[in-house]
Formats: sequence, structure tokens, C-alpha cells
Amino acid sequence: MTGWRRSSVVAALAMAAVAQADPPAGQAADDAERIAAGWAALRTMDCARCHGRDYDGWAAPSLIAAVRDGNRERFDRMVLDGDIPRGMPGYRSQPKVVSELDAIYAYLAARAAGRMGAGPPASAASGAPGR
Repeated sequence: MTGWRRSSVVAALAMAAVAQADPPAGQAADDAERIAAGWAALRTMDCARCHGRDYDGWAAPSLIAAVRDGNRERFDRMVLDGDIPRGMPGYRSQPKVVSELDAIYAYLAARAAGRMGAGPPASAASGAPGR
């Protein structure tokens, strides 16, 4: 490999490593707040009643698995429009769900990716307010 090609490869690898790096502290705090707000919205709407205390399934399927194994569009459609024949109501008329849908997804995605365990996020457990 010639010198300029090797330099190009090294530069590309370095840029990829930077893109994979941890987010800046401010962004991490914003993500933590969004995740805490998603957890709070799930608790407010009492989704645990059907999906289990930790949203990993009970009378209704696991929300963690739904996010891990499905796509965002399907998730949004199921939450907002429901699946009435299977007993899932739609929440499009619930302002809390509509306004916090991204936060709900962020919380469930963090759980699905293994970035956090069951229970309230650290910021929610410490009493830090959600959005």
C-alpha cells in the first residue's frame, strides 16, 4: 500500500473511531433526562399493568423485545394506534404519550441495548425531575 493510501485508511479509521466515541457530557445529560422522562411517562400511563413491572412482558408482550426486535415505525404505530383485536389500546389521544413518545422509545432502547437495567433510571431514582 502506498504512503498516501495508508494515510487515507488511517484517517478514515480515526474518523470512524471519533464517531463511535462517547457523546459530550451535555449530550449525555440530555440523553439521561430523556430516558428518565420516558420511564416516567411509562409509569404515568401504567404500561406495567399489562407489559410487566419492568416492561419485559407479562399479560402483554415485552416492550424491551419489541424495541430490540422491531423497528421504530412499528413501535410508534402500535403505541399510537394500538392493536385492538389483541387488546392493545391506542394512545394517540393521550397528550403525555404523544409528547413523550421519543423519550419512551429512548428508555426502552437503552434497556434493549443493555445500557441500563430494570427499574428507574439513575436520574429518576435520585429525584431529578424528568422533562
